[in-house]
Amino acid sequence: MNALISIIIPVYNVETFLDRCIQSILKQTHKHLEIILINDGSTDSSGAICEKFALQDNRIKVKHISNGGSSIARNHGLKICTGEYIGFVDSDDWIQSNMFEELLKFSIDHNLKVVEANSIENTQLNINPENMPTDGIIEDQHTALLRIINDKKFAVWRRLYHHSILENRYFVEGLLHQDVYYTIDILNEIDHIGYIKNQLYVYNVQNPTSVIKSEYSIKKLNSINAAEYVVENTRQYDKDIQKAAKKYLFWFLTFHYDSLYMHSYLDKEFVERNQIRNTIRKYHNFENFYFYSYIILILPRSLYKSFLLINKRRIKTQAGIYKILKNV
Repeated sequence: MNALISIIIPVYNVETFLDRCIQSILKQTHKHLEIILINDGSTDSSGAICEKFALQDNRIKVKHISNGGSSIARNHGLKICTGEYIGFVDSDDWIQSNMFEELLKFSIDHNLKVVEANSIENTQLNINPENMPTDGIIEDQHTALLRIINDKKFAVWRRLYHHSILENRYFVEGLLHQDVYYTIDILNEIDHIGYIKNQLYVYNVQNPTSVIKSEYSIKKLNSINAAEYVVENTRQYDKDIQKAAKKYLFWFLTFHYDSLYMHSYLDKEFVERNQIRNTIRKYHNFENFYFYSYIILILPRSLYKSFLLINKRRIKTQAGIYKILKNV
């Protein structure tokens, strides 16, 4: 089991976290690695950190490019990688030392082109997954789609891919939530996927410079079509998957709609919010009912922000009561 794994890491202004990320990859129990660091025009010391590690370990390749976003950086990695298997890691996250060994073993043992690991947020890390027996299952296409859509687990960094499934397959450049498009396209082409329930990937929610994790901005609206892509590209499946896809769409659009109300200066003429309402109206009916999207459709714009504030207060009060009762 000495297959070469290419690990592609887009790097942008993560000097605080990059050392930990690279160290976690160098400590992998599977040693036959090609580690590709794509420095995406960093303005801090991230590029220098990449070069430092490349001098220490000849498995590391560094490529410096002009800033274009993680999709462009990942595509550069895909064009130069040579591994039989390919994985992705985000440069502010880190992984357990046995992650790629476990994914590779499960892939080879069961002749699978894609194997997925479970993940955990760094703020919830309270166990050592490396000391747990590997808990893996094989899911058919229907089961995998339903789980991934319901759990919103589209991120590519949780999976190991055989190179054949990624051949000539690149990320949509310049878009946030590019993983949604990429994962749906792959799931539409495979019959089975391996799923290891162990939490082998650690997702860092404490990076304030990350576009995804940062304060809401108009830039985040360029991801608005990702959820509709899920709906339109799962029409060939049964009602369970179609219903899950529409639920994901309503959740996704409601998040953007609410965020624009809380940052109304970003959409002074209601252009973006009207577009969101029209998309919700296109798919929403009583067979595919989502309460908060329904409120968007029926509540006058002048009252919606008041509803948001009252509902936010209600949720906070309920959480406080739950916490009190839990400690009784």
